[in-house]
Amino acid sequence: MGDLSGDIANSIYHKTVATLEGHVSMSGKMLELLMLIDGHTTLRVIAARMNISLSDLRPLLSKLMAYGLVEEAQESTDLIPPQFYRYMVRQLSSITGPIAQVMVEDAVAEVSNGSAHVPLNRADALIEILGRQIPDENQKALFIKNMLEKLQGV
Repeated sequence: MGDLSGDIANSIYHKTVATLEGHVSMSGKMLELLMLIDGHTTLRVIAARMNISLSDLRPLLSKLMAYGLVEEAQESTDLIPPQFYRYMVRQLSSITGPIAQVMVEDAVAEVSNGSAHVPLNRADALIEILGRQIPDENQKALFIKNMLEKLQGV
């Protein structure tokens, strides 16, 4: 469990997979905090978005941690760079046409829980989601191969 006694302003938290048992009580602010925790936004920014102070955020975060729903990110999370998204859209548009941009945006939102940013370590999930939407097996295999090769250069 992260230490909430010091300066938490620049700390980053991410959601975990929790198996909740029994009664769980959450306020609206706790739910809002849980929705804003994305693995790359600092608590300072989250508190500002919630319009609360860090001292008011602290007990909410503590309760989410006690439920096992969030934990402090241990290392900085590198994000997929914009040029990878552009390459992905170009590759996909050669298969699906102009809808490719929307497909990528929807897949990004799904992988990142609504955020516009996907951690580099989740790129495989993004590629998989998009690959499932390509009906032709040869085109799907080529798309996945191209994406994985490009990913190695990131």
